[in-house]
Amino acid sequence: MSTPLPNSSVMYCLFSGRAAAHPDNVAVRDDRTSLTYRELACRVDVLAAALREHCVEPGARIGLFLGRTVDVVTAVLAVTAAGHTYVPLDPAYPPERVRFMAADSRVEAVLSDRDVPEEVAFAAPLRLDEVDWSRQVPRQPAADVDPEAVAYVIYTSGSTGRPKGVEISRRSVVAMVQAMSRRYDFTDRDVWTLVHSSSFDFSVWEMWGALATGGTLVVVPSDTVLSPRASAELLARERVTVMNIVPSVFRYLAAAARELPDPPVTVRRIVFGGEAVDVGDIRSWRRSVSTDCAFTNTYGITETTVFVSTRDLTDDELDTETDDREFATALGEPLDGWEIHVLDEDGRPVATGGTGEIWVAGEGVAIGYTGRPELTAERFRGLSLRDGAPVRCYRSGDLAVKNGDGTLCYAGRADDQVKINGFRIEPGEIESVLRQIPGVRDLAVVRVRSRIGSDVLIAYYATHTGSAPHELAEQARALLPRHMTPSRFVQLEALPLTVSGKTDRQALAARS
Repeated sequence: MSTPLPNSSVMYCLFSGRAAAHPDNVAVRDDRTSLTYRELACRVDVLAAALREHCVEPGARIGLFLGRTVDVVTAVLAVTAAGHTYVPLDPAYPPERVRFMAADSRVEAVLSDRDVPEEVAFAAPLRLDEVDWSRQVPRQPAADVDPEAVAYVIYTSGSTGRPKGVEISRRSVVAMVQAMSRRYDFTDRDVWTLVHSSSFDFSVWEMWGALATGGTLVVVPSDTVLSPRASAELLARERVTVMNIVPSVFRYLAAAARELPDPPVTVRRIVFGGEAVDVGDIRSWRRSVSTDCAFTNTYGITETTVFVSTRDLTDDELDTETDDREFATALGEPLDGWEIHVLDEDGRPVATGGTGEIWVAGEGVAIGYTGRPELTAERFRGLSLRDGAPVRCYRSGDLAVKNGDGTLCYAGRADDQVKINGFRIEPGEIESVLRQIPGVRDLAVVRVRSRIGSDVLIAYYATHTGSAPHELAEQARALLPRHMTPSRFVQLEALPLTVSGKTDRQALAARS
């Protein structure tokens, strides 16, 4: 039986209600520290008090420059309790990108577990590894009282070379967690993993989904995340029951789990997000690990608060070898409070068999983009989808086809955006950054399929100076996050052109 959530629009109550009901349950642990709900709540009180001293007025933007430990969970909760907004600043990102995000979002303070780089030294730092967690602070009511306030700002790739910060309201986070928890049977006996960086919106569900239902959240160390075998061993050792994962990562995890003498048989639900699933990988898991596991595919967008819809993969479908294309791309049912509309170029619903663009309405639609009013107006629009006042929607750029039975299946993008390991990436942003490297004359980034079926990025380039591929790759790693750095760099005398004089991306992709 699933754990009922508090009927409240206040975000912090998702955690505080569970802490009051189950204070001695383990809330979060990493490879060094384990905290009960009571202990975590006390740490949150200490840090929230410090944040109120740093930033007196609610609504301040607080940067999180933190590694993968219990501190990142403490920080998210404390920022929420203090009435502020958190902005993930992943230490693994290049310093210049961290600087841009901190400046663009107007960060006023930074919570860190290490020295902050010079690029963000303009914001007042607060070192969590130096906090006296035993400090006694007077209990204060949480300042999280405005459901329309911004919960967090997460940056996504931008086509102009400038990342864009997505502002999500607290109300939307509460609605998402409540809708998912009503749909699925999560309980206070579940053990979850926090696999994803706080800079990736999947982490919002991992943290709040676990803590709102009274479960235990296991923070997975960075080196473990990068090792499929170590990840599989952690799942078995920690007796994890709920896992959220990107399909391209699951492929390697399933292969590693197959080789373990003691596979992670306790996992009872796997939630996929960020990409289309590969049914072959799921069947491999069922053959080698456990058939006593439910698999949920999701469709989601950062701008619509993590998830839009979900689809459960049935045993009959998984046991029957059929054409998996519709199987893997069906969008499923919208969450309660969310709506999916597939519209043609004139803004009308597509007919059966037609393909159109996905517009999302409802509880999860973001406030907009930080400091980008024109882009916000372009992507977030009021549409008259039914009788009455226009409904505010997010224009996703994703395409879907409407089948004869009314189901909707994902059909790609209406623009050049791609997905790599669940991250939505604009090749134009990568190209804009790499073209600034001295000596680069021309450059194009294309997506191709690797030999094992994963999507990867390849950068084709021409130079004035003859820079070798490894030299350009090294410079790229210093300028771009790991998930945006092309896997290969291929030097050409000149990039091929179409008859109209544009870069021939199809010809480049065919070279791989």
